[in-house]
Amino acid sequence: MVTKQSANDHTEAAMSQLEEVQTSQAEKKKETSQKRQKTSRSRPKIADLKKEIEKLRSEKEAVEGRLLRLAAEFDNYRKIAAREVEERTRLANENLIVDLLPVLDDLERFVSAGEDGKNITDVKAFYDGILLIYQKLKKILERWGLEAIEAVGKEFDVELHEALMTVESEEHPANTIVQELQRGYKLNDKVIRHAKVAVAK
Repeated sequence: MVTKQSANDHTEAAMSQLEEVQTSQAEKKKETSQKRQKTSRSRPKIADLKKEIEKLRSEKEAVEGRLLRLAAEFDNYRKIAAREVEERTRLANENLIVDLLPVLDDLERFVSAGEDGKNITDVKAFYDGILLIYQKLKKILERWGLEAIEAVGKEFDVELHEALMTVESEEHPANTIVQELQRGYKLNDKVIRHAKVAVAK
C-alpha cells in the first residue's frame, strides 16, 4: 500500500529529475547558441567576400595598367636611344670623312700630276710626297683612336697576333715574332685586325 509520504517522495524525485533534464537541455541550447555565434563571427559573410574580390580585381587592373604604361615608356626610350646611337654613329662617320678629305685631295693631285707620266721626273720627290700623305693619314687615324699593334720582337699573343708560319731562328727564343707579314690594328683598345706574323719555333 502506497503511503502519502511515499507518494510525496516519488513526486519530489520526479520533479528533481525533470529539473535536471530541463537544466541539461538549457545548457545544451546555450552551448549550441554560442557555437553558432562563434561560427557566424569566424565565417566571413558573402557580401564581405564579394567586396574583397572586387577590391582585389581593381588593384589587379591598376597594376596591369601601370605595367602597360611602363612597357610603353620603355619601348619609347629604347627607340629614342637607338635613334641617338644611330645619329652619333652617323655624325662620327661624317667627322671622320671630313678629316680624311685632305688626304683624298693630296692623292688626287698626285694622280692628276702623274696621269701621263711626264710630270714625274724625280723619284725621290715622288716618294717624299707619298710619305707626307701617308703620315698625314696616319695622324688622322691615330687621332680617331687607331693604334698599330707591335709585333716583331714581341712574344706571340693570340689576342693580338695571327701566326701564318713558324720559322727556325737562332737569334730569337721560341714563340717570338720574327717577321710582320701584315700590320694589325686596335681601335680604342679593341683589336679590329690581328697582326699576321711569322713566329720562331
